[in-house]
Amino acid sequence: MRIFTTAKGSFQLGMAVQEDAGDMLSMLRETAELMVKQGLGQWTPSLFTMELMQQYLKEREVFLLRQDGEAAGMFTLQYGDPSYWGERDDPSFGYLHRLTVRPQFRGLSLGAGMLSFAEEKLRAEGRAGFRLDCVSHLPGLNQFYVGQGFQFVAEQDMGGRIVNLYEKVFV
Repeated sequence: MRIFTTAKGSFQLGMAVQEDAGDMLSMLRETAELMVKQGLGQWTPSLFTMELMQQYLKEREVFLLRQDGEAAGMFTLQYGDPSYWGERDDPSFGYLHRLTVRPQFRGLSLGAGMLSFAEEKLRAEGRAGFRLDCVSHLPGLNQFYVGQGFQFVAEQDMGGRIVNLYEKVFV
């Protein structure tokens, strides 16, 4: 578990368990609804189901950020991502997905803190590096990841949806 202290109090980051699936689903749908309202063209609420949350908990490591029991953010890690990385896929890397911070908790650097935690974890495990994908049409989001030290690798067409692939290689 990791504790983050901010101007709005302390947050605890730890592994999610089966009982957290409802909070995960609620948070991802809430974020997707906001993205739709803002016209961002990234996630839609219908993308997220309880079955998908159960799948995440079985197939990935899911980390949940809480403040006083309330879900504030999350991310998942997996060790291989052939659907996005294709021939570049390498199971010695950790792959980030679903980094989310609820709107009322944004502006506290919690996303950057969760990325830092994930990087430290991957380094401690002896992983080759840290990878993620990001939709190409959101320059602010791409810049966020570049600002966190990720390097652009390639652009990938996911059937009309273009994503940028980023990585940090650990030396």
